Amino acid sequence: RTTADQQHNDQEAADNARLTGMLMDMGMTSALSKSQASGGGSGGKAAYYQTVARQLSDFLRYNNKLKDAGGMMTLVDVYCLFNRARGTNLISPDDLLMALPWMEKLDLGMKKREFESGVVVVQDDSFDDAKMGDKLVGIADTKASDGMTVLDASRLLKVSAMLANEQLLAAEKLGRLCRDVTLEGTRFYRNRFEDSDFGKWPRAR
Repeated sequence: RTTADQQHNDQEAADNARLTGMLMDMGMTSALSKSQASGGGSGGKAAYYQTVARQLSDFLRYNNKLKDAGGMMTLVDVYCLFNRARGTNLISPDDLLMALPWMEKLDLGMKKREFESGVVVVQDDSFDDAKMGDKLVGIADTKASDGMTVLDASRLLKVSAMLANEQLLAAEKLGRLCRDVTLEGTRFYRNRFEDSDFGKWPRAR
């Protein structure tokens, strides 16, 4: 039994070493497993979730994954990509949810965000609504005659149509865009009412 236990420990150490190497190759710095952290009680679990948060931040920064995805990813995409990269020592959905608040607490440059529709994403701090609103206004100006559709925004922002729609609605809420809903669909335009001086408009007699 002692020999079997030793072989098991040796194998676990080898697996952890291999995982550490894999994670470091992808920009992640620690391979602390949940089983390793659980021995420390609540403090150990907190350390584990902090480690997952740091790993996730490193992973999403590596090769500009998050920025190239338009500055945000849905939790489903984050979970699938992260676990696929790990290969072993996978995290559970609950682990991801528990780790997300630590990204903001540790000031890792990204955080969890939930839209009013209920869609939850991980968003880069540099991609706030004001900056994205400016970008969408610029896109809308290039399509001033026909208006900007969700698919137009999706293609140019390099995000899914679902996330593009959330960004358009957020920009509308900020007053940067307005929309025209017709039988042909919904199109967004620069909100020119925001900058207009209605006192200069001719009044009806």
